[in-house]
Amino acid sequence: MYQILYDIALRLGLGIILAALLLMLMITLRTIFYNYNKETNIIVIAILVALIIYALGDVALDILHI
Repeated sequence: MYQILYDIALRLGLGIILAALLLMLMITLRTIFYNYNKETNIIVIAILVALIIYALGDVALDILHI
């Protein structure tokens, strides 16, 4: 049980770090490509959703021991 909680906390922490880095990248891209804000936001949101789906699937596989 302790190992499962540790894995979930580790993945959530890494997800927060990745999200912060992606947010910094988005801010940088927003300043570089000022005229293309919508396209940049859609791409970043798609990447974040993909990372969330991957992390949830990975945690589910660990919990189910498949």
